[in-house]
Amino acid sequence: MILLSANTTTVSAQRMLPKQKGIEVNVGLLNNNISDNYFINAGLIKHSKKGNYVIYSLEYSKNSIPYKTIDIPVENYTAEIGYSFNVIADRRKSLMFNVSFSALGGYEDVNKGEQLLYDGAKLLNKSSMIYGGSGKLSIEMYLSDRIVLIASGKTKWLWNTSLEKIRPSAGLGIRFNL
Repeated sequence: MILLSANTTTVSAQRMLPKQKGIEVNVGLLNNNISDNYFINAGLIKHSKKGNYVIYSLEYSKNSIPYKTIDIPVENYTAEIGYSFNVIADRRKSLMFNVSFSALGGYEDVNKGEQLLYDGAKLLNKSSMIYGGSGKLSIEMYLSDRIVLIASGKTKWLWNTSLEKIRPSAGLGIRFNL
C-alpha cells in the first residue's frame, strides 16, 4: 500500500511563497537616440500573496544631452520602494505579467556639477535632488523555482529636475529567489 501511494503522489516545488526573498539585477536602455544611454538596477524583492511582491532597489542611469560636438553627461542615482501586482499568470506560474508602482528619490548630476561649457556657454540645467514615482510592466518567466528571467518597460515621473519629467526605459533582468 505504501509503495502504491508513493508511485501515485507527485511532488511539485513551491514558488513565490509569502516572505520568500529574491535578489534581482536589471540592465537596459533609456528611450533616446544615443546608444550609450543606459541604466543598471539591483534590488531585493519580498514575496507576499498571489504572486505579488514588494520591491526595494537602487538604480544608476547614464544619459547624454548632445551639444554641438560634445555630449553633456547626466547621471542619476536613485533608491526605489514599490509594490508589484500579478495581473496574469499561467496555471503553473511559469509565465507572469506584472504591473509595479514605486516611489523613488535620489540625486541627478548634470555635467558633473559644472555649469560653464568648453565654449563659454552657461548650462542652465543644474544638479539636484530628485523625487517622483514610476510605473513598470514586466513579463517574468520562471526557468526554475529559483531563477527568473525578466523583460520590462518602465516610465519614471520625476520632480525637482531641470530636465525632462517623464523618462521611459526598457530592460532585461534576472532574479534569484532565495
